[in-house]
Amino acid sequence: MVVARAHPRPRPAISERLRLRVHPFTTAGADGKWTVRWRIANEGDLPLRLVSAQQPHSQFRTAETALDVAIAPRAAADVTLPVSFNESPGAVVENPFLILRLRDGGEWRALARVRITAGARGEPLAGESVVVTTQKVGIGRAD
Repeated sequence: MVVARAHPRPRPAISERLRLRVHPFTTAGADGKWTVRWRIANEGDLPLRLVSAQQPHSQFRTAETALDVAIAPRAAADVTLPVSFNESPGAVVENPFLILRLRDGGEWRALARVRITAGARGEPLAGESVVVTTQKVGIGRAD
């Protein structure tokens, strides 16, 4: 006798459940006192809340900053952060990133990686593409 076993349907990948787009930042300021503005788009069907942001790279740094920004489905919001960036014009900084903590009923972390070049005034200039990786907080931990 052959017994058929029901197999559970595979769950969607985590990154498919939280659909987030991070656009390259724009820069304001002068003489090493820079601020960057990231445009964060919620491309999903649930509202999101941005809880915090930080930029931890040694050459592109912002301490963790508490946020309370709601983003409706299919909407976007700007996050403006002061940043420590003191590079000579033309210098390239590889692999700096923005870390966002978010909620959509659960806790998420998003890493947005972008290449940065120091402009003519030493200002940080974002590359054209941002690579975003998301992870549900608590997934993959061995407790």
